[in-house]
Amino acid sequence: MRSRESNTAWAWLLALAWGVLGPSCDGGPVDEAGSSETHFLRGCGQSCAPGFTCSCGVCTRACAHADACTALAAEAECVAVEPRVASGRCSPSETASYCEVTCLVDADCASLGETVRCDAGYCRHTDSPPTLEPSTPPPCERADIAASEVVILGDALIELSPFTEYLEQTARENGALAEGEHYRSYASSLMSFLAEGAFAIASQYTTSRAEGAARVVIMNGGATDMLQHPCAGALSPDCPQVRAAVRGAEALFSRMAADGVEHVVYVFYSDPRNDAALKEGLDTLRPLLHNACGRSPVACHWIDLHPAFEGHDDYLGPDGIVWSDAGARASSTLVWELLELRCIPW
Repeated sequence: MRSRESNTAWAWLLALAWGVLGPSCDGGPVDEAGSSETHFLRGCGQSCAPGFTCSCGVCTRACAHADACTALAAEAECVAVEPRVASGRCSPSETASYCEVTCLVDADCASLGETVRCDAGYCRHTDSPPTLEPSTPPPCERADIAASEVVILGDALIELSPFTEYLEQTARENGALAEGEHYRSYASSLMSFLAEGAFAIASQYTTSRAEGAARVVIMNGGATDMLQHPCAGALSPDCPQVRAAVRGAEALFSRMAADGVEHVVYVFYSDPRNDAALKEGLDTLRPLLHNACGRSPVACHWIDLHPAFEGHDDYLGPDGIVWSDAGARASSTLVWELLELRCIPW
């Protein structure tokens, strides 16, 4: 697989996939100002206070167990950095565990201060945020990943569109997929709930696992849960159906990590056309799943289709939800560019 040669494309795709990211830094000089309360999880820039190190763009401490972190914050955990290294959010040289406070909503960070918000699954100070430092990615080396180890899961948007065919076509054009080879797609409009149950996307994964291990999973999910128009009145993260969808996604991520899946690419929805209730549900679910993906124990790469689909009514079919031919092609292109960017060849 070829490396990306365009710095513009590199910076654009990072922004699309993750929003504001932390810089890759291996640690920096320390200064004498401040205390643990004021420096923990602040953007490190060029320095951190004594006793702290710069990891994933913030000042924190290396750890081997949670007890080493609770002195910094009651909610602090000892979190392995490896999944975020694999998803490009931390430096490849960072292989230890660090003290972090994970989150799904901003309220999970409230005890750390008024300026702390939930950013891709981790609490971060907004008054000294990590900053993105785009750089040309290193040349990609071809990995020994068979086509059969790439699994596609999801709902009607994938099942009823030529998304998989377009992705395979692009892979063949780039020498990553031989003629006659195919990815294993289990996408189903029937078994398409994120929430655990008989009709869950997890059932698709169970079937795929029985037929062979996966190393790369490309998926979507969440729209079916929100099509049920849950929780009469205004939606919120506390809505039981919303919570069930997020719990289902997190359980699936954990299961994939335990099974040896190396990468998950999560493709989230654009705005549906002419369905205000579904849009409200997806708007409620989007930040929660983004954060769940961000703190996942398996490297999880987030693609939000909203920016790419904005102004392209032709990307959705007659029902205003399922991708048209053009939408399937655009979605597959974004997935392929992210795979190339993150050096996930097969």
